[in-house]
Amino acid sequence: MKVGLTYNLKQDCPQSEAEDAAAECEERETVESIVRALQSGGHTVKEFPYGSGLLRQLEDERPDIVFNVAEGWSGRNREALVPAILEFLGIPYTGSDPLTLGLALDKVAAKRVVLAGGVPTPRFFEVTRLEDLAALERAGLSYPLFAKPAWEGSSKGVRSRSLLEDPAALKAQVEWLLRTYRQPVLVEEFLPGREFSVGLLGNGELTVFPIIEVLPGEELARELGGRNFVYSYEVKSGNRERFRCPAPLTEEEERKVVAVAVQSYRLLGCRDLARIDLRCDAAGEPHFLEANPLPGLSKVSLFPLQVRAAGLSFEELINAILAVALERYGLG
Repeated sequence: MKVGLTYNLKQDCPQSEAEDAAAECEERETVESIVRALQSGGHTVKEFPYGSGLLRQLEDERPDIVFNVAEGWSGRNREALVPAILEFLGIPYTGSDPLTLGLALDKVAAKRVVLAGGVPTPRFFEVTRLEDLAALERAGLSYPLFAKPAWEGSSKGVRSRSLLEDPAALKAQVEWLLRTYRQPVLVEEFLPGREFSVGLLGNGELTVFPIIEVLPGEELARELGGRNFVYSYEVKSGNRERFRCPAPLTEEEERKVVAVAVQSYRLLGCRDLARIDLRCDAAGEPHFLEANPLPGLSKVSLFPLQVRAAGLSFEELINAILAVALERYGLG
């Protein structure tokens, strides 16, 4: 087949006040790895980098299907833009539709949806301006709290200081987030338990990849000295985390984690693939944190690590994603 590949490169990201602005975008190495993987499946690949001429290029080339990893540049609808263009042109594509991509990127909206569906999530509050903090205090959320931008991924806007112990720290961090990221801030109760991520593939019947647990690296763990671990941008960019995959869980613990992940995937309308992030409360009960229907596919991203733990190669993963999308369109 003639397969298009849509993507954003880090090097093309517009300049921003935020140092982590390009965190979600791809390295050239990742793009080339996806191209080689699709070619290994016998397909011809045409690249479509994100930019102003994208619609015209897609209209002229008209690939049989597009393998989409494009994140867009800014705004809560940025991940939905390429799929919306493809739907306008009638071109099939991998992954979730514009509605799900926009919903999942807006962490507040996603939490409201899964909560309405019966999935537990930490108690939360949306701050759109600094004056909202007075209402937040009246809402009765318990410290420690956690603050992050409402419309970002890849730990953008998440720092070690995002874990907040008192109103003064909360005000300072929310003020910085509102000024730097120019979007609402999600403030939620911080859960002290273990943190997991679950990779899912498919539509009707889902493949659940081995659960990954995120932990501080040995050096960082010593520095923390028992204090709570934050999977922050500093930790990611400095490679100061470590992973256990498969995570050591009892059958009952694994059942609960998978149940929350699968139910969240269904409630948000995810298609083909997604990664669901969870954290446990003091009693060990897993809670939904956020969903990523466009999980990273670099060599250090969590989703490929989980797939590798299942015994599949990167090439097999990429062609499996394409296969479930083709099946969904009746093109298999």
